[in-house]
Amino acid sequence: MDEFGIQVFKLHDIPKAVTWAERGNIAVHENYHSRRKQSYHVICGNKENLVRFCNKIGVDPSSINASEFFRFWHLTWFPDPSEEKVLPKVRKVQGLTYIHPSR
Repeated sequence: MDEFGIQVFKLHDIPKAVTWAERGNIAVHENYHSRRKQSYHVICGNKENLVRFCNKIGVDPSSINASEFFRFWHLTWFPDPSEEKVLPKVRKVQGLTYIHPSR
């Protein structure tokens, strides 16, 4: 299985996230905050990579949609509270690297 890059972006860095995703990488950016639940928008220009990412984090790939305006596939991810705390940190999980946006 080929590795692909995963990078986490702040809400104000969405243009950088789109560029990253259009190259076939996984971009995870903050979604609009709600009092009910934190969510992230996950985007990738390569649907197969996004399906692999979904399988790694336990998200149903059927929630993936094609963007109407950009060249990527996307979904909204509602991680468990325990996942929210570790997401922004750099960590290696089964060949996938999460990179904090400050790096």
